Amino acid sequence: MRQSNDWVLSTKESGHTRYFEAESLPVTIGGRAEDDIRLEGVSGSLQIGVLDGVFFVQAGRNTANLRVGGELLKSSRKLGDGEVIALDSARLTCAIAAARLTVSIEARVTAGDTAPPDLEELARGGDGGGDEIAIAPVAFRSAAATANQSRLKRPSVAAIAVGAAFAMLAVLGWFAFTAKSVQIVFEPVVEEFSLPATLFKVRLGDRLLLRSGSHRVSARLEGYYPLDTTIEVGQLPDQSVELAFTRLPGLITLRTEPEAGADVSIEGALLGRTPLVDFEMEPGVHRIEFSADRYLPEVRELDVEGGRERQLLTAELTPDWAPVTISTVPPGAGIVVDGETVGITPMEVEITAGEHRIEVQLGGYNAWGMLLNVAAGAAQSLPLIRLDPADGRVELVSVPSEAAVSVNGEYRGRTPLRLRLSPSRTHEIVLSKPGYVSVTRDLSVAADSGRVLELELEALLGEIVVQSDPSNAEIWVDGSLQGATPATLDLLTVNHEIEIRHDGFLPQGAEITPRPGFTQTLSFELEVLDDASGSGYPRIARTPLGQELRLVPAGTLTMGSSRREQGRRSNETLREVEISRAFYLGVREVSNAEFRMFDPDHYSGEFAEMSLDGDDQPVVRVSWEQAVLYLNWLSAQDGLQPVYVPTAASWAPIRPLRNGYRLPTEAEWAWAARAAEREEPLIYPWGQAPPPPDRSGNYADLAASFILPTTLVTYNDAFAVSAPTGSFAPNVLDIYDLGGNVSEWLQDIYEVRVTTPEAIEIDPLGPETGRFNMIRGASWRSATVTDLRLAYRNYGSQPREDLGFRIARDLE
Repeated sequence: MRQSNDWVLSTKESGHTRYFEAESLPVTIGGRAEDDIRLEGVSGSLQIGVLDGVFFVQAGRNTANLRVGGELLKSSRKLGDGEVIALDSARLTCAIAAARLTVSIEARVTAGDTAPPDLEELARGGDGGGDEIAIAPVAFRSAAATANQSRLKRPSVAAIAVGAAFAMLAVLGWFAFTAKSVQIVFEPVVEEFSLPATLFKVRLGDRLLLRSGSHRVSARLEGYYPLDTTIEVGQLPDQSVELAFTRLPGLITLRTEPEAGADVSIEGALLGRTPLVDFEMEPGVHRIEFSADRYLPEVRELDVEGGRERQLLTAELTPDWAPVTISTVPPGAGIVVDGETVGITPMEVEITAGEHRIEVQLGGYNAWGMLLNVAAGAAQSLPLIRLDPADGRVELVSVPSEAAVSVNGEYRGRTPLRLRLSPSRTHEIVLSKPGYVSVTRDLSVAADSGRVLELELEALLGEIVVQSDPSNAEIWVDGSLQGATPATLDLLTVNHEIEIRHDGFLPQGAEITPRPGFTQTLSFELEVLDDASGSGYPRIARTPLGQELRLVPAGTLTMGSSRREQGRRSNETLREVEISRAFYLGVREVSNAEFRMFDPDHYSGEFAEMSLDGDDQPVVRVSWEQAVLYLNWLSAQDGLQPVYVPTAASWAPIRPLRNGYRLPTEAEWAWAARAAEREEPLIYPWGQAPPPPDRSGNYADLAASFILPTTLVTYNDAFAVSAPTGSFAPNVLDIYDLGGNVSEWLQDIYEVRVTTPEAIEIDPLGPETGRFNMIRGASWRSATVTDLRLAYRNYGSQPREDLGFRIARDLE
């Protein structure tokens, strides 16, 4: 058979290959004369077909010895790549690739292909399809004795006939007694159907007598897929089984008028492009959309009949454009639509619906343009376009630059500026700039010409006298050094920023606008900088994120606690400490939102299903290393020197400390929390004795009693876990939460100091190495007298759910 490109099944036998297209299936293979492929010496037959791209095999009528993969097949089943079909003495090997099935046929059989005899076939008088004979041993007897016995026991022909009749009646009686009445109802109705694998069946009108069990039903109906299924007959005497055919797809042809190569989508899925001929579509109502360039989408519904019936659907497309007529004086101008040249005037242009930019261009003339709204199918004719001679071009430059330019009273921009001016008329050009005398020029240009016009502006100056006490201070004007005090400056009559700088004094500044012919005086009293009291320094400093740091003056204090203090621990050794220079300390603890500016992925988590991760809650679950890396990053944002550098084990501050952001030292924290601006050091954040007044800080209170083992039984601050920073009243320095909310990492390495009473430590920084870092301050988990005291010293190396940090910085 000649090969076709549309074949789906090929067979190979004795060197011959045949090809079958999908319309030729199913194909019958067997030993009968009417089979499509006849195999000599083979009894029985099989059919190979395809359904929805899946190949299947089913046994032919009265075929009992068909096996697939060694298993006896009585109905139908799907075929897979590499499977072997055994039909009597023939062997068929299947190969599936690219939706095509190739069957190689060999007229032989191996022992692996055999199966036990079919008992139902034997009952019909067949030989079971096998050649094996069971051989059993018998006792030896003489020929004479055997002959004698044969004559004595051989039954007569009449006896055999009577016995066979009684056996047949017994079988019929047994079948009539055990059979069930079954009605098989098909939708739609068929005239003929078969039960090919059922031996005992009796048809009585529209019903069948069948025994209980499984029965294969096979039926065909034009326009529907073949029905081959198994029904189950139960124990009820009267039963009904309903079977439904599945209708074959319809053959649909889709076209458009006019034919525009439209994309076709069915239920939103792109199908192809028109024309589509004999496309298979499942029966039922389908929503079909046609989309083509320059046409409106067209949606149609089609009720597909199916059953290989051919149907034609032609969609009439509505143009999504309209003709627009464009004419110019003079003619021959280029027409540009949305930046694309489409023709020369005069011309009728087809433009798609919507808003478009239309331009007309002709050498020696000014370009003409407009925005045009086009409605589908609505023809338009633009009014005759009269093109003006091309403008003259002027490059306008001023000294100084950035002068405002107006032409005939209309603002056009700032110098340097390229102007386009209409020819054959005079234009008034005005340049103005604050602090300079305005310049006016009358200018005429020729058509399509070009020139450069440079104008110099005369400065307007005012006199400013700058004095300071002490004198010889630097004078900075708008960021530029202009001399030292006292000095007289001639400045442009615009607003200026004046700053006075002198070593050892606080810089001062002012803004002033000079006036022509009028002398103004600026006098400054400079304030001496005192790095101990902080005098001359700003009371509040701010980080690049807007975090406030409060100035804390220098002073001395006794760190630790006396042996008589209730709750004292052994590591709270008394020692005298002097803070020699004022410093800045964060007004609030660093929040989650502020930390996430550095580490967007940080998550402070939750405790007992209560969030610790709110933007305004203090950041927690950060290590000491994470805290100092944040502070280094913050220093870099502010142009300051990072304080911390990597070491072999971790990170450490450079000594002496740099001017960047850092953690407070233990001495600075204790001074700010207990003694600064106080006559008597505090024992607790709220005062000298427990219990804390209501809402004096965030501690383990009644609100936390259901999540913490130990709480203050009479205190309620309304927060079970951490509160937003700054939720409670600040201390005398206007600093929040130095005791309560979360404990805080400090810069020092933890140690227990042994000092003599008279020794005074000045600005102690702690040891340079160690395993743990200092932690100070109570938290929302604190409830005992020991933990709540400001002298309580703790240490650690791991993050905690109640441990955060705040920012510190030197004055300079």
